Amino acid sequence: MRGEPGWDIIPELAPLDGEPIIDKPGKGSFCATDLELMLRLRGIDNIVLTGITTDVCVHTTMREANDRGFECLLLEDCCGATDRSNHDHAIKMIKMQGGVFGAVSDSAKFIEAIA
Repeated sequence: MRGEPGWDIIPELAPLDGEPIIDKPGKGSFCATDLELMLRLRGIDNIVLTGITTDVCVHTTMREANDRGFECLLLEDCCGATDRSNHDHAIKMIKMQGGVFGAVSDSAKFIEAIA
């Protein structure tokens, strides 16, 4: 919740001037937010996911994005869960059936690909 302890964005990840900040009231980032509208208006079709928790918030957001037609990539080394096995199982679920609702990579490969 905005204003609560731990809410603030760390300086290294602070948004640039004019970048939106979305308060996320549910587990997924699309729940009761304008995220989809913001992405559609900007012509964004591909989403790179990072964050915590891999097995809950990140997974839910990825599934919601996939249901809405977005192509999703989760950076495995940029996510975490309260328990390592939960993280590992969430990654395994994404990779099953050839990536049924997205793909998984790591930050080094991602940076190399976009450089």
